[in-house]
Amino acid sequence: MTEKEFEFLLDKFLNKTITEEEEASLIAYEKEAINKSKNDIFFSELEKKQVEKSIYRAIKKEIKRKNIYKIGVAASMVLLIGLSSFFFLKQHNNTSEMLIVTNRSDQVKKVNLIDGSIVFLNKNSELKYNNNFRGTRHLDLEGEAFFEIKRNENKPFIVKTQNIKTKVLGTSFNISDNDSIIKVTVATGVVEVFDAVNAVTLKPNQQTKYKISSKSFTTKKVPHELAVSWFKESIYLEKVSMKALADFIRINYGTQVQFTNKEQGNIQMSLTIKKNESLEKLLEKINYISDLKLTLKQNNMIEVK
Repeated sequence: MTEKEFEFLLDKFLNKTITEEEEASLIAYEKEAINKSKNDIFFSELEKKQVEKSIYRAIKKEIKRKNIYKIGVAASMVLLIGLSSFFFLKQHNNTSEMLIVTNRSDQVKKVNLIDGSIVFLNKNSELKYNNNFRGTRHLDLEGEAFFEIKRNENKPFIVKTQNIKTKVLGTSFNISDNDSIIKVTVATGVVEVFDAVNAVTLKPNQQTKYKISSKSFTTKKVPHELAVSWFKESIYLEKVSMKALADFIRINYGTQVQFTNKEQGNIQMSLTIKKNESLEKLLEKINYISDLKLTLKQNNMIEVK
C-alpha cells in the first residue's frame, strides 16, 4: 500500500464511508507495519506509549470535529496511524544517504547539519545521521560532542548514545560518553534524557550522569562552562565552588583534590581558565584569588588548606 492509498483509506474511515473490504486492507497494513517496523521504530515501550497517547488525542479531536461517535473503533486505529507514519518515514529514509563523521585528530571538528544546527565533535568521537532530517531529526553519537540545535518545534532533535536518548526542540548541550558513564550537561534551553524506563528533564547548568551498569540517573547543578572547556579557547567561571573546580581538575588533569574539611569545597571564586592551561598555573591562580592554599604533592595529590 502506498502512502497516498493509506491517506485515502484513512480519510474514508474518518468520514464513515469506508467499505468492509477497504477496512480489511487497513487492518492488514497495520499488521505489516508492526511486523516490519516494531523493532526499529520505537526505542522503548515508554516512547511507544508517549507516541500512542499524542496520536490518540489528535484522532479524538478529529472525530469530534467530524461528529463521528465510534471512538472505540477509531482508538483501535491509533497504533496503525502512528506506526504507518513512522513506516513511511523509515521507507523514505532508507533511500537517502547515511552520513558518518569521525574525528581521529587532536583538533575539534565542526559539523554543520542540514537543518542549521552545529555540532562540535571531540577527538576519538563519531556521528551517524541521515542527510535529509525528514520527520524527527535523529543522530547517533559515540564519544563527546557539543550541540547547538536550531529550534524547530515540529521536528524534535534526538541524540542516541548507547542505550539513552537526549531529546530537544532547540537548545545547546554537551554529551560525553566514556563507555561506563554518559554525562549530559545543558548550557541553554530544556533537555529531556531517557532510557527504556526512566526520564529526567534538565535546565541550564544542570548535568545528569547515567551509569550503564545500574541504568540509573544522577542529576546535579554544575556550571556548564566546565563541561565545554574542551572546545573553548577559554572559559569564565563566576562564583564557581572549589568542589566543582576539584571535579574539573580530576577529570581534565587526572589529579585528585583532597580537602582537610568540607567547608573548603563550598568556597566560591570567579576566574578564567584557558585551554591547555597547565595544572601548576591553575593552582597558582586559585591560590592568588582565594584564601585557600593548594599544594601539589609528590603522590600527584592536591592538598587543600
